[in-house]
Amino acid sequence: SDHSLATDSVFSEVHLVSCRNVLIYFERALQDRALGLFREALCHRGFLGLGSKESLRFSAHTDAFEDFVPLQRIYRKKSSA
Repeated sequence: SDHSLATDSVFSEVHLVSCRNVLIYFERALQDRALGLFREALCHRGFLGLGSKESLRFSAHTDAFEDFVPLQRIYRKKSSA
């Protein structure tokens, strides 16, 4: 089914979210909204994959993730998040 990062609410718990080379086209506020949805959607210790030009560095959700494979922009949700 279709899901809009801009308008829809969080989807069910998932183990992996791959959002490669999408966030770079969003303004900062929409990037943070999308990352917040990913954070809520990921299960305990789930994985987030971003594109090579994307980062969590300036996001409000940085503290919720840890580097897993930094060069590939793969992060893992912290157990406390």
